[in-house]
Amino acid sequence: MAISGKHSECDRTWRGALETWRPPHQPGDWVSPGVWAVLQLAAEEPVLRQLFVWTSMNEVHVSATGDFRDYSVEPFPAIAASTRGFVVMTHPWGPDHAVLETTEPAAALECMVRLMGDQETPAEVE
Repeated sequence: MAISGKHSECDRTWRGALETWRPPHQPGDWVSPGVWAVLQLAAEEPVLRQLFVWTSMNEVHVSATGDFRDYSVEPFPAIAASTRGFVVMTHPWGPDHAVLETTEPAAALECMVRLMGDQETPAEVE
């Protein structure tokens, strides 16, 4: 796949995620408002916009290849959102790998991007 094709596909996943999580949210929805807050900020982050975005329950993830089932080759951090705040987790994601808990979506996103700075993305898929 050509670089321009990959960027187009990445952009498509971002547009889809933003549309899926866009308000209005149902009363009592403890997931959507937090995920929406993170996605809005993440969509403006150049480092993340070069990657595919995906969500799982209350978590926001990114992928260089778009193969969301092969977690072992893409150990990117993720952000979990709830009404109480945001948790940035390193791979493998879960409470034992939390590196930041905050009530600020911007702080969570900044932490995620900083953690990604030390990681290399897998080679471009042709």
